[in-house]
Amino acid sequence: MSMEVEDEEVTSPREDLIAAVLCVAFGLAVSIGAWRMDRLEKLSINPYEVPGLVPFFLGCAITVLGLVLLIRAWAQGGWQAPAALAKVQDPTLLRHMALVFGWSMFYALVLVGKGVPFMLGTFLFITVFIGVLDRQRQIELGRSANAQWVRAAIYGGCWSLLVALSFEYIFLVRLP
Repeated sequence: MSMEVEDEEVTSPREDLIAAVLCVAFGLAVSIGAWRMDRLEKLSINPYEVPGLVPFFLGCAITVLGLVLLIRAWAQGGWQAPAALAKVQDPTLLRHMALVFGWSMFYALVLVGKGVPFMLGTFLFITVFIGVLDRQRQIELGRSANAQWVRAAIYGGCWSLLVALSFEYIFLVRLP
């Protein structure tokens, strides 16, 4: 029994070029942010255990892979290809994508480090994220809106506590 697989192009060179530029920018931002983190020399921390070491290498890896994608897309003519038509036509999916991006940016740029304690900001982020974006499942399971928000608040409380304690006591990262 033989299965034939069509060689179908999933993305266009133009889409790859745009994604590559975004990956390189994100990878560089992560690497630079990790490099600037406190090294905790006053605590005599082993250099291989300093906060920011893993994010630095992950940022470097994202940057390198973004550059590989950039070179490949450039070689395939991504810089001159017409802009790809939007493949996503579902307005609900587009709305959810916009909500995820917008709420994540609000969390990163406003809630974290701007006068809101980390644990409270993370609690608000997780609670609203689950409360708003898990509505379809709420409807499928027949939950009331109140039950949905109580569930979201429980998850938000547990995860924000776990994340904050992990950063402070396992990774030795001072949180805002």
